[in-house]
Order: sequence, then structure tokens, then C-alpha cells
Amino acid sequence: MLHIANGDHALSVLRSAGLPGEVDAWSDVLDQGPVRGAPGTEEFRSMRAEWLAAHGAGERNGIAAQLRAWDEVLRTPADETVLWFEADLTCQLALLHHLVLIDASAVVTQEPVPSQKEFAQLLAGRRRYDRAQAAAAWAAVSSPDPRALESLVLSGLPPQMGPALLRQIEELPEIGSGLSRTEREILEEEASFPAVQRREPVPWITDLFFARVVTELHEAGMFDEPDRSKCLAGRLDYRTRACDRWVGGVLLQGPSCFRRDGTHIVAPA
Repeated sequence: MLHIANGDHALSVLRSAGLPGEVDAWSDVLDQGPVRGAPGTEEFRSMRAEWLAAHGAGERNGIAAQLRAWDEVLRTPADETVLWFEADLTCQLALLHHLVLIDASAVVTQEPVPSQKEFAQLLAGRRRYDRAQAAAAWAAVSSPDPRALESLVLSGLPPQMGPALLRQIEELPEIGSGLSRTEREILEEEASFPAVQRREPVPWITDLFFARVVTELHEAGMFDEPDRSKCLAGRLDYRTRACDRWVGGVLLQGPSCFRRDGTHIVAPA
């Protein structure tokens, strides 16, 4: 049996649980940067490595080698592969990636770290999820046109998938202010990471990428008054100043881009 965790912390927890078989990690953060194309391909990994290197995650070739190694671990022959993932956006996007790439069962937990006594029960309750629905969801996430996210059938996937993909939609800029939900929360909470985390039912963004968003807002002058208040009120469009940004397969460039009205996706005019 091969167990795959999302991230080094989850890996250490699973290793200490005494699960039967091998335990390894797959730790890319698909909520950040481009998600374009088929999982497990050089093309997909190359785009990821370029972006991650450009945004402070390390040297491009080293990142590419690590992404390849993680995919090779996923493909390791085993009598059964069990995916251990949580409810947050980062984990649910990775789970989609894995369900498309390999045949596996999964344990999906609402809480980040189950207590030690729960692991045997969780393992016994592992499930196989609908890979066709996972493929359709992956296609919607990785498409340059995100509107298919609104009409996905997710009945054969974990109940955490729907809220996570809704959170993905909320990373598109809203009509008026041009802010994503994260960007709005950062401006409203004056860049306090703990305060923003408390506003998320299932926190997901890491401090590294949170700091990147704060820096981009700061460099665009969005913490300065009166621009901050005008933007939060929808009278100033952040997208007229914002850097290019990826949301899954969507590249946001300038003010003419996919947006959202609440959670309804609106195509560029």
C-alpha cells in the first residue's frame, strides 16, 4: 500500500501514524500560478516550474526535477494507492490532479490533522471517487474559460470539492473593484495574515503567497487612501493597476478579463 500526503507536515503526521505500507508526499500548490493541460506531463510541469521559479520558490531546474519526482512517486506500482487530503482549496485541486492521473482510493478529512486514534478508522473508510467527474472538474479548472466551473456535476466526488471549487471561483476579480476575495480580505484586514485566515471557513493560502499578494497590492498603491476605500466600495478597479495573475487555467491580464458577480462568472465584454 502506498499513501500520498499533501505537504511535508501531513507527511510527518502520516508517517507517525504507523500506517501499513509506504508513505510519501506530493506538495505542489495548484491554487497558485498556471494550471494548464494534462497532469503528469512535461508540458504541465514546465509551466508550473517557470512560474514557481519566477515567484520565489527556488531555481527552475530544481523545481522541475522535484515536480517530476513527485509525479513518479504517484505512479509507483502498488497494490493500492491511498490519497490523504483535506478540505482546503490547495488539497482539493491536488486531489483532482491525482484522480485524473492514477487509479487510487482516497481519504478526505475536514479537519487538517486528525487525531492519532482516527487513522485506522479513516483508512478503513477510504473511498474510490468518480474519475470521470474528476476529469471534467480538472478540465474546468485548467481551462482558459472558467465558466464550466458553475455547472459541474460533483456527486461522485468528496463533499469538500464543491466548496473548494466555489472558493476557486472567488479568486476571480469581482465586478467593480477588480478584487479577488483574498485581495478584498487583505485590504479590509490591513494585511493581517491571522485576521484573513480567520475569515476563511477552510484556510488555504500559505504565508509565502499571502505575502506576494500583499506586495502586489502595496506596489499598486492600494493601501493608500483614498484609493483603498474607493476600491473597496467598487469605485476604483484594481485590475487597471494589477499584475497579470493566474486563476487555474485563466490568465488575468488588465481590466478586460473574466470576472465574477458574486459567484457567477462573467466573460470579458
